[in-house]
Amino acid sequence: MDMKTLRQIVSCVLILAFAASAVINVLFLFDVVNIELTRVGFVILLFVVFLVSVLGLILKNMKKEEVYPVNIITPAKELGILYSGMLIAWTVTYALVMLNR
Repeated sequence: MDMKTLRQIVSCVLILAFAASAVINVLFLFDVVNIELTRVGFVILLFVVFLVSVLGLILKNMKKEEVYPVNIITPAKELGILYSGMLIAWTVTYALVMLNR
């Protein structure tokens, strides 16, 4: 698997994790789910971010590079405005959940 394909996979996984967490947050705001599910969504998101960070660290050590080839900013390079918009949407919905709990 080449680096471009790996970066695309990481980008898709991260954007899906942010999207799933944002959907759970919106469902909480409309009283469809309870606060525990929003916490589970947040923990899953943190776990995905952790796995991406570990993958970047492993690749950095394997390739003996100065910088991390894969990290949480990778989707911003791959997907651009879509990733930035999803990150903003997640941040806003999470802030609203924290204010309304």
